[in-house]
Amino acid sequence: MSEKVHEHPFYGYEIIRRTQAEYIKKLLEKYKNDHVDEELKRKIWDELQMEKHLGNVTIPFKLAVRRDPAGKFPEYIEVILETKV
Repeated sequence: MSEKVHEHPFYGYEIIRRTQAEYIKKLLEKYKNDHVDEELKRKIWDELQMEKHLGNVTIPFKLAVRRDPAGKFPEYIEVILETKV
């Protein structure tokens, strides 16, 4: 007799990465023309943490400031979403 294996959802609930990514992208559109610095990173972090507190963002994330050393590309803040959900 084979046993049916049931995988438990990540953090106790289902997370749809694509939906979370779209929500976060839409939420952060207002910052697209802002100057990239640690203050902007803090604002984005605070907003995402509030959305997480409210239950709108459920996927684990981290932020990174990306800079092109050659100066050919503009600086940006990358939201890195957990890929193992």
